[in-house]
Formats: sequence, structure tokens, C-alpha cells
Amino acid sequence: MVAEEAVVDEPVVEPVGEEAEAKRASSETSKSASNASKASKPADKPASGDGLRRRLIIAALLYVVCSAVFAWVAGDRTESHTMNNHFAVQAEVWKQGRWYLTEEDITARARRGELDMYNDWAIVRKEDPVTHKVEVRYYNSFPLFPAVVMYPFVSMAGSALMFRDGLFVVLVAGIGPALFFLALESLRAQKRLARSQIENAGLALAYAFGTVYFFSAVQGTVWFAAHVVAAALTGGYLLCAFRADKIWWCALAGVLVGCGYHTRPPFILCVPLFAFEAARVSLRSPVRTDGSLLLRAGDVWGKLDLRALFVRYVVFAVPILVALWATRKINEVCYGDPNIYGHQLLNVVWMERVKRFGLFSYHYLSRNLTCAFTLLPIVNPAAKLPPGISRLQISGNGLALWVTTPLYFWLLWPKVKPALHWVLWATVVPIAGLVLLYHNSGWIQFGFRFSNDFSPYLFLLLAIGMRPFGVVFRLAAIASIAVNAFGAVSFQRRGFEKYYFLQTYSAQTYDGGFGQQSSTYPPD
Repeated sequence: MVAEEAVVDEPVVEPVGEEAEAKRASSETSKSASNASKASKPADKPASGDGLRRRLIIAALLYVVCSAVFAWVAGDRTESHTMNNHFAVQAEVWKQGRWYLTEEDITARARRGELDMYNDWAIVRKEDPVTHKVEVRYYNSFPLFPAVVMYPFVSMAGSALMFRDGLFVVLVAGIGPALFFLALESLRAQKRLARSQIENAGLALAYAFGTVYFFSAVQGTVWFAAHVVAAALTGGYLLCAFRADKIWWCALAGVLVGCGYHTRPPFILCVPLFAFEAARVSLRSPVRTDGSLLLRAGDVWGKLDLRALFVRYVVFAVPILVALWATRKINEVCYGDPNIYGHQLLNVVWMERVKRFGLFSYHYLSRNLTCAFTLLPIVNPAAKLPPGISRLQISGNGLALWVTTPLYFWLLWPKVKPALHWVLWATVVPIAGLVLLYHNSGWIQFGFRFSNDFSPYLFLLLAIGMRPFGVVFRLAAIASIAVNAFGAVSFQRRGFEKYYFLQTYSAQTYDGGFGQQSSTYPPD
């Protein structure tokens, strides 16, 4: 695939000069005032033979291809429930009129081999004020929107035990790439992206199979289910943001952000993209690109329809504010305090460090930067390898992003930098910054799985950067797919244990105590 050489910028940033003024003057009519108000609206009418039906058909095909591949790689994980099906359990207890599992219930389920009771459950001890009897409750500590989505299917299945959550996640996983393709096509229809339809479909497939999304999509368990649902919501959000000229698209974008926050909390930091798109379509006329930054900013401000922009921002913000309010009410109902989150009460070995440093801290940054950007495969000595140990191994903290997805190197030198380029980076940086400050690196993972929170925006940057997708890019795409296909096939799969190095150890902390650590490399 070779990209067209045309340099494309935002449709509202046409140059202002004598030639442009003369051209506009010659085309003015008695309807010029009404036409000017529409000048900033996207050019939604696609080229001949390239209509909405064709785009929807391609998106449907992308969904089918992705779902089929994901289901094939997931294999037997789709045949029954997973051992960490927190969202399905949450849906089941909702149906029973509760928010939690009792200690007796979860212990019995664990004894029967129905779930893992020692992995990421929030434990709350409730004391009866009269009898002083203590009841131990186990709460699903994860944001709850995936459980909402699963609720009708768990109800139909009868219980979490009968609900095949791995299959459900696989069937959802194809939605994100398909919607991502439609978002690219929306930009192309607005003449803001000069990629071909084939290139856009290729990027969607590269996103699905050439990033850590591939291994995430085939796991089915609670941690990866959230990533998959969030990817679908991100695709929908992108599509809505690029259609911010319509008020109902703005409202839907806000709903999706609210749902995304209740799936993966960093999702909420995506709002800079909508803020820009809403402002873009609220311009009364094209803006200038010459002159100083201050001069151009003044020109933009003078041409903004502030009332229209305010309405767009309000209908977008209301669902998000409702989502934030709902989080506080849920925390109050479950934990007795709107400011306490379930992850502060987990029954995992890492909680000592959370108690010392919190869920987010500068303390975690150096480790997470290592996991995201410098963690390489372990190369063991060829001589005298112990049984069951491969020459090459992958840390339980995963591989660096550029190892799993070499395509990201193309982000370093875009051919063009339209306004959308800077807006997308203003979206990526806060999301990435938050996950890099998180107490958990993503352990256990094949690659830096938290990059799922911002990888769709990175692929949008690859698209609008307009570097030709030549031979080297295609080879990088093939390498990305090959690496992630190995991860999808091998990660936490019986028979592939020798390729992974998973070790924890106890280390002395600054206060003289001991805390649990995860090893990135084996000891010398």
C-alpha cells in the first residue's frame, strides 16, 4: 500500500491570502451568509461508488475476520467460563439483589473449582451493631460497565458458571477494530485523510493483530475483558467525535466516555479530542493559517459560534458527570465511603506498597517506563539450559511497546502535522501518563497491556501522519503481527510455560519492612 502524496490538513484551516480572497469574492451570492456558517462543517458526501453501504460492509467483514481469528486462537477458552470471571459473577449477584459474594459463597465456589477467590477481590468486613458478628464480603473491585453489558446474557444462561465469558469477550473483540475503520473512513469522507479505503482497512487489521490487543482479546478473564470492552467504546467515541456537527452525536460521545470511565478509568482523559472537534465544527467560517500563533488564535476565537460550542460541550459533559456521580454512589453503597475505591481493598500481595504509596504514585514510574519502553526478551545462555527453560523468555512484566509493535517507530517522523496531530498527542499523553503512574505494571502480561488504553489514538496518528505505507512499513506490520500472534497463542497457555519467566520475591523496603516484588529479569 502506498499512500497518496497529497498533504491534507483540517478543512477549516484554508490559507488566507489575495488569491484565496479573490476566489471567494467571485463565488459569493445572495446566500453567502448561510453558506459561510456551513463552511466549517465536514464534507460528509463520499466519492462516487464509495458510499456508506460499502463502508459498513467492509466494517462487517473486518468484524467477522477479527472475531473468527480471535475465536480460533482462544480455542478451548470459549467452551466454558474462565476462573476469573468477576464481571459475570457481578451480574449474577445483581440478579440476586446484592453487590457482593459472602465468604461462605466464594469459598464454596473456589472449593468446587468455579473461580479464583484469591485474585483481585475487594474484601470488606461488616460488623452487625447489635450482635457484633462480623460478615466478610467479597466485592468485584473493577469498574462495572462490562458487568452491565454481560447482565442480560448471564441472566439468560442462569448463572456465571453457565455463562461462557471467554466466548463473549471474543465476540466483542471484533467491534473495536471495525469501529476504528469507520472512524478513519469518516475522516476520509470529510477530506481530512488522504488514505485509501484499503489502507484504512489494513490499519484496522494491524491494530487488531499487530498490537497487544491481540493477546488481550483471546484471554477472556476480567483484566482483559475490560480492555476489550473499552476498545469497542473507544472506536465508537472516535466515530462520534468526528461527527460533532450533530448534537446527538455529541451526546452519544459523552455517553460512551461515561461508559468507558466505568470500564477503564483512564478512558475519561480522552476529552481533548472531542473538545477540539466540537470547536472545529462550531466555526462560522474558515480560519487563517498565516501569521503568529497569537494572531491565528484570535482569528479562531473571533469566528467561533460560542453558543453552538457551549451546547455541544454541555450535552457531551452531562453523561460524564452522571458517570462520575454514579461512581461515588457505588463506592458509598459497597465500601461505606464515596472516596474509597475497590482496588484499595484488594486481597493481593501488592497491597503493602499501595498502602505506602497509593494506587498512583511517582514511585511506580521508573518500573512502568521500563515495562513500556525498554523491556526486552530474556536471552538465556545456550549451554546447560535447565529442562523446561527456553533460550528466549519473556518477563511476566511483558515486552516493550516497540518490540511488540515496531509500527510505532513511524510515529517519530510524520510527513504532515495537521491540527489533529497535536490534539491526538494531547489525548495520548494524559492517558499514558496516568497508567505509567499506576501501582500495577500489567503483570502478568505478554506486552504492555495498558497501552490498549491509548493504542487506537496512536494508530490514528499513523494514519494522519501520511507517511507512505511502503515496503519497510509492510515488513514492520508483518513483524508486529507475527510477534503478537505468538503472544496470543502462547500467553498463559499450557505447553508454553518455558517461554515465560514469572518470579516474585520479597525485598526490604525503605521502612525496614518487606514487600512483594515482581522480577523483570532472572537473577544472574
